[in-house]
Amino acid sequence: MRNLYKIEKCQYLHNDLHFSLNESLNRIQIEPAGQVLADSDNLAFIYLVEEGDGYSYVQIPQKFWSELVQLVKLNRDPYLMVKDEKIKLTNFTEELHSLLFNIEGNDNYGNEFVGTVEKIFKEILIGE
Repeated sequence: MRNLYKIEKCQYLHNDLHFSLNESLNRIQIEPAGQVLADSDNLAFIYLVEEGDGYSYVQIPQKFWSELVQLVKLNRDPYLMVKDEKIKLTNFTEELHSLLFNIEGNDNYGNEFVGTVEKIFKEILIGE
């Protein structure tokens, strides 16, 4: 069974972006899988994590995308805070960077998603 964990807040601490989940989810045990996907239906990005014998999703909604712009510019992977544990989401920034260029101008993701990505990540897309 795949679980969906939605990021509830994020903050920068010492130039590192820290994502936090709902506080009631402190008992989950996940390992980074190093892959970022697009969730165009929900205007979100998904980070794939291993959980038990399968995979689950960590969803980063659009309201946090401006923080992702800074993350890509710094070329640093974010961390997920689960209870008192800090889990580095390995390969996040590299995967997101590649995905952004795949989304740009690609109507397969839907006009609203593409337009929103192009607007929010404009300085990343035009900077390359």
